[in-house]
Parts: sequence; C-alpha cells; structure tokens
Amino acid sequence: MRARAASLAAIFALAAANAASAADKLYTAYNIWFEQPTKVYSTNYQKGNILPAGSEVKDVNRSSNGVEFTDPNLGLKFSVEFVGKHHPGVTWEQWADRFLTTKHFAALSNGLTAAEINAVKAGKIQAGMSKKAVILSAGYPPEVATASTKLDTWKYWRHRFGSFSVRFSNGKVAKSEQ
Repeated sequence: MRARAASLAAIFALAAANAASAADKLYTAYNIWFEQPTKVYSTNYQKGNILPAGSEVKDVNRSSNGVEFTDPNLGLKFSVEFVGKHHPGVTWEQWADRFLTTKHFAALSNGLTAAEINAVKAGKIQAGMSKKAVILSAGYPPEVATASTKLDTWKYWRHRFGSFSVRFSNGKVAKSEQ
C-alpha cells in the first residue's frame, strides 16, 4: 500500500513538474537571422531579417532535426534545422537548450551597456562589446570553426560561402569584420 502511495505521489510530482514547465514562456536566446522562416539553419547565417533575441515563441516542437515554433507577434512559423556538421561536439539537445530560453530580453540583456543593447537590437557587432552581447547579437559561433567561446577569435558565416571573424581582447570586441 505504501509503495503504491509513493508511486502515485511520484506520478503526481512528475505531472506537476511537466505542467509547470509547459506553462513557462519560451523566448529566443539570441537574434535569429532568416530569409525564409520555413528554412532557417542552426549556423545562423548573418543575412536577411532578424527575429530579435528575447522574442516570445509558442507551439514549440523539438526533434533531432531542429526546432519548430511560432512567433505570435509576427504570426510566422519558423523551422530551424540543426546542422550537426557545423556543431561538432554539440548534440542537438544541447544546441536546442541554448537556442530557446525562459528569459525575456530584459533578463537576457541584464548587465549590458546601453550601447551594447542598441547594437544587439540592430544585429551589429561593435568594438567594446562583451562576449555576452556578441552572443545575443549574432548567436553562438558554429563550433566547426570556433571550438570554444573562451577563445579570443570567433568565426561566423554571412552565407554559405562567406564568413567573418570577431576578435576579442580582455573579453571585449577588439575588431569585427562584420
């Protein structure tokens, strides 16, 4: 009888945890660049329109191929493909966990300067920006060319055949080729 009561208690606790997590609002963790919302890549090519960091998303569907969601403000459905060869050492689950967040823009940008916030909103990378601000503005650099964000040079792609580098000194952008 006690075992059954303990099992029921565990089931109810799990159900409550799932209900609480389902009730959490989700937001984009950084600016998402797109030309067509139906075909966005995890590489986050710096081209086209920007879905701003901290945008609320709904109807989230995660799979090993990527993430689908709807932006209720734009009324657009997005399909973001996880390109594993661009993220060696990162599973699709790890990528998806850092792609979406429960933090809105004010929480994401907490601690940034006004100049950094303006650059993030414009999708720019400028001298003096912190690594946190660069990630909000451009996303995580694909691991295929930047093994760690602890390095002082990060590489991003404008499109399939064009890239640019961001160089840091003491944790701040020293030079950006954006």
